[in-house]
Amino acid sequence: MIFLGIDWGKIFSVPFWLAVNPGELSEMFANIFLIVLASSYSLYGLGKYFEWHLTKRREFIKAKFWHKVTTLCLTVAISFTFIFFFRYEAIPVLGGRFWIFLWLAMGLSWSIYLIKYYFVDLKKDLNELKTKQKLNKYLK
Repeated sequence: MIFLGIDWGKIFSVPFWLAVNPGELSEMFANIFLIVLASSYSLYGLGKYFEWHLTKRREFIKAKFWHKVTTLCLTVAISFTFIFFFRYEAIPVLGGRFWIFLWLAMGLSWSIYLIKYYFVDLKKDLNELKTKQKLNKYLK
């Protein structure tokens, strides 16, 4: 079945993704690669701005979370830049499609860690800070 210029029967087959020499990169996939790269670098810049703004307001616990987000975005962007380069140049093994799966697995696991950090660890750290500030109020 061909939809949007993609043969979806091939995409869901294992040999398609494990090909060592995948051939040339199609124009549509090149555009998708570039959109992912641009969004990753944009998210990095946005995260850096939030980190800087929170550090300026002396909210270091929240700034630490944004630092972790920017590290994720930069790592994802740089690694995907290499994947795009090797894929665009059709370099055997290094340009293989399976690197995209490894990239997605890394990004997904890191994102799950960040979500856990935001909802569990960050809330705990903020609560500890509030109780510490409350106790210090009486000690001074």
